[in-house]
Amino acid sequence: MSELVTPSGAIYTPSDLEVLRYAARVRFVAYNPQPFTLKSGVKSNVYVFGREDLTDYPGFEWLVGRKIAELICKSVEAVDSRPCLIGIPTAGTALAQAAAMVSWREAIKTPSGHTICHRIMREALKQHGAHPDWVNGKPSRAHRYWLVDNVATDGRSKPEAREKLLASGYLAADEYPPVFIFVDRQQGAVRRLQEAGFTKIVVAYNLLDAAFAFKEMGLWPGQVVEQVEEEIRAHQF
Repeated sequence: MSELVTPSGAIYTPSDLEVLRYAARVRFVAYNPQPFTLKSGVKSNVYVFGREDLTDYPGFEWLVGRKIAELICKSVEAVDSRPCLIGIPTAGTALAQAAAMVSWREAIKTPSGHTICHRIMREALKQHGAHPDWVNGKPSRAHRYWLVDNVATDGRSKPEAREKLLASGYLAADEYPPVFIFVDRQQGAVRRLQEAGFTKIVVAYNLLDAAFAFKEMGLWPGQVVEQVEEEIRAHQF
């Protein structure tokens, strides 16, 4: 399959299809006849993981990192500082690191010639040692900080992560960092983030489009597309 036109009109390239084929095989995006319970409390037959299913497969992790690096470098302005990705723990941490590594190795650069770097956000605030803040290291004027996450359903984790950046001195009080989301479940997260003040949100894949691609590649049952579409209609935040 060379290219695929998705329900949203987005065109998936052979590179996109390679990423998604791998994502289905390792269950980064998983379908289960018995529904999962999401963090939002909604039940769904589709779950986005992004933990050992990503890091146990370095070839897949590299493909994901390349996709993230390409999208971020295309989305920044020529005057922007160097993108520094901060993954929302736990799943976002590996995504941020993968994008930085691929950006450097494959020379994927912003219009101003910057490659991507990354920093690490803690799951819990450190109570001892030399670095007691939420993020390792002091903020740098040479960086523009991005939040990175594997999935968005209701979007709650992104404002929570922004508060941690504020507490660590990474943002001004009125500043909202750009956000990268690998899979948007299309249940209102992007709209809610925009209403909260986030102005730059980059999404790699919409869930309905991804489910359609999985069906077309023979990886998921055909009825899953209809199930996902119904979930999106029934559970908007």
